[in-house]
Amino acid sequence: MGYDNGLGVVKTTASSTINGPFTSAGGKSNLHIPVVNYVKRQMLAYPLLIITDLFSLSLSILVAYIMRAFLLPAAIKVLPETSMAYVYALWWVPVLGCVFFIFEKSYSKRIPFWQESGQIVKTTTLAFLVTICIVFLTKQGDMTSRTLVLFAWVMSLFLVPVLRYLSKLFLLRLHIWEKPVIILGAGETGKLLLNTLYRELSIGYKPVGFLDDDIDKQLHPPELPDGQKIPVLGNFDEAETIIEQSGIRDVIVAAPGLPGKKLVQLVNKLQRKTYNLLVVPDLFGMAMEGAEVQHLFNERALVLKIKNNLNDRFNLIIKTVFDLILSFLLSTVLIPFMLLLAIAIKIDSKGPIIYKDIRIGKHGTEFMCYKFRTMYSEADNILEQYLSKHSHARKQWDKYAKLKDYDPRVTRVGLVLRRLSLDELPQIFNVLKGEMSLVGPRPYLPREREKMQDREDILLAHPGITGLWQVSGRNDIEFDERLRLDSWYVRNWSLWLDISILIRTVAVVLMGKGAY
Repeated sequence: MGYDNGLGVVKTTASSTINGPFTSAGGKSNLHIPVVNYVKRQMLAYPLLIITDLFSLSLSILVAYIMRAFLLPAAIKVLPETSMAYVYALWWVPVLGCVFFIFEKSYSKRIPFWQESGQIVKTTTLAFLVTICIVFLTKQGDMTSRTLVLFAWVMSLFLVPVLRYLSKLFLLRLHIWEKPVIILGAGETGKLLLNTLYRELSIGYKPVGFLDDDIDKQLHPPELPDGQKIPVLGNFDEAETIIEQSGIRDVIVAAPGLPGKKLVQLVNKLQRKTYNLLVVPDLFGMAMEGAEVQHLFNERALVLKIKNNLNDRFNLIIKTVFDLILSFLLSTVLIPFMLLLAIAIKIDSKGPIIYKDIRIGKHGTEFMCYKFRTMYSEADNILEQYLSKHSHARKQWDKYAKLKDYDPRVTRVGLVLRRLSLDELPQIFNVLKGEMSLVGPRPYLPREREKMQDREDILLAHPGITGLWQVSGRNDIEFDERLRLDSWYVRNWSLWLDISILIRTVAVVLMGKGAY
């Protein structure tokens, strides 16, 4: 059995179940080490990423100059002229930005794109704030355009994360950012981790194999979404030998089912052999956004400080202000478009333009939720007749509370509105009334309260027009999974999480995936 890891081929042989597939009966290793020294290639990644950021920040300043010199004067005639001298005067800003990134260890972190983007936004903002302070303290006001600095900051919030992401994808093709990793644990957690690494390419970790004590998992290794199997190289006891002989020094322990004492012994044993050792603890479902790791020296204990962000009054004010300002700006742009949709709905079928229905709001209070009508007036009768005649539709309705293939209740205009999620636009008025949020849990029906069971923490936040469930599959997600996603959102809220969900919602809506 062989698996091409991009650096060479890791070969394993199915041997006795006592020694595992990694070692032969004689104890000799069957794992062939790649000829290419990936460590040397890795050393190229950091300077190349720094060069990318220098270019991104420089490009931000140049684009800002074009906006200030050519676009802004067209709108505001009284602005004084500017010159390239202002651009040259900021030559040191990209260098300062990269110094901040180095200080934050941004070039060595391997995290998903949206999480990295949030950290880039924070670091870039801090760098430009320091830039303004330096300009003020060194009295460079006459040599520097404040508008240029402001525009450069705005452009960097987009250019730096996007170009960093694209550069990582390019370096992956050259196997420079790519890093082989061994995963300890081929169970559900290991498979979940495998799929995450497969989906989040910018992380750069490429699993070359698993380790697991389970014989069945050794004979039936985990698969990638494309069907490619990742071999189980051996068991936990062989971990040190495999790491030593393979030369792979990045290991992820994804066996939360191991007893605590055995897990600690395994981690302590592997720590001596690895450069980077990641441990996935058995803490699934716990809030992690803003969690702080602390340790007590005398007791040798690890402590996690968990925050409830939506219980913080300051965070609630920030979320509310963000919702109101953005909703007001969006409503001024969307109202003419919504009037056109209203006319189309009225022409297409009889009935009211706006559909009103009761939904569960914050703290369980009920409110009237607004949507564009997408169904015929006698929708309930049509549904009952259809479900009584089609058993497969009944099963689909019971599982998803939606009809994915064909819904006889939906009008012609309604079908288009649903595909593009335009039927939810009137909910922006619910946001302005303080009943909903731009981003939040799904607005659940009163009859669904019983199914929420122990997920009452969902009711700690206003329901949202969009949410984590919306960008994670929409109606393709089963009801219990929606509850889990909404619960995770409430316990891990951050302003950047809201911003990233709003951006991702645009892409999801345009693709029309999961909309019925």
